[in-house]
Amino acid sequence: MKALLDDIAPVVTHEDDEIPPPYIYVTRVGGRVDDAADNPIVDLEYVAESRAESKTLKSAGQERILAAGNTAPGGYLIDVAEENPGGGGQYIPPSQRDRRGVTATVRLSYRRPRA
Repeated sequence: MKALLDDIAPVVTHEDDEIPPPYIYVTRVGGRVDDAADNPIVDLEYVAESRAESKTLKSAGQERILAAGNTAPGGYLIDVAEENPGGGGQYIPPSQRDRRGVTATVRLSYRRPRA
């Protein structure tokens, strides 16, 4: 995800009050792995100073992810990249956070680089 999205906004795997927005927080929440391929399900949280900025960030990330099939960012060949049904942009209520965020859930299928 870092190789795919880091030029849109910094991709992080942990949240900290010291990380200034905008950023994309990614968490693997499921999927399966075998000898040749990895099929993760990943939650993404697009965080910015305002809801409008978060939504714009999410749209840019969504376009990049949906166009990622048959590409190899970071040397990993992505076969399939799709948004999970029901995982489309959900707003995180401002009462729960100081910063505005929009979430999405995606499923990828990619092959590991061969040595």
